[in-house]
Amino acid sequence: DVNHQISSTTISHHVAIKTRNIENAIKFYSLLGFQVESKFVAGPARAAWLLHESCGPTNSNNDDSNNNYPRSRIELLEVPSYMLNEPEGMQKRAINLSKREELLGLNHFALDVTNNIPRPNNDDCASADGTACALYQLQEWLDDLNALSIHKFGKSLRVALSPTKRIIGRDVYEMAFLYDADGALVELLNHSGRLKQEMKMD
Repeated sequence: DVNHQISSTTISHHVAIKTRNIENAIKFYSLLGFQVESKFVAGPARAAWLLHESCGPTNSNNDDSNNNYPRSRIELLEVPSYMLNEPEGMQKRAINLSKREELLGLNHFALDVTNNIPRPNNDDCASADGTACALYQLQEWLDDLNALSIHKFGKSLRVALSPTKRIIGRDVYEMAFLYDADGALVELLNHSGRLKQEMKMD
């Protein structure tokens, strides 16, 4: 008999994304602050773990000195060309889940970009919906990110959903969706304010 209590300290380790070209995928996620932690082989596939820069410096020795940092990892898995079996002149892409609402399972993952967006110093500067009246918000940050992508890699970002506001409880978020290098959905969230009272749902 199992008499001891099972630990509930499970945490998220990584989200895995398949790609047709691992180097292009690494470039895309570098724009969002992810750096290569390690490269390896998984069966027939080239693979890599990407660690977000907010988790502290990456190192190749698997040193545990950064364990106090919350981990935010992506695992990239490159699908070999013989498995893709692409017709000549055509590149396969991920299913566009923004247009396939009937499909079950994992839909997207989300990144909180709030700390990338400057906040007004005056807390009284807020609109009726509780959001800060900053001139630089999620759209402006995306514009800068797109300019960086063009400058570094000669490619524009592909936007699945332009920034829009959503109220969850008392918190007000700006949210947007990008397609990554292969068409997988990535949500970007900016916590832009907090309401004085929770919105009532009918």
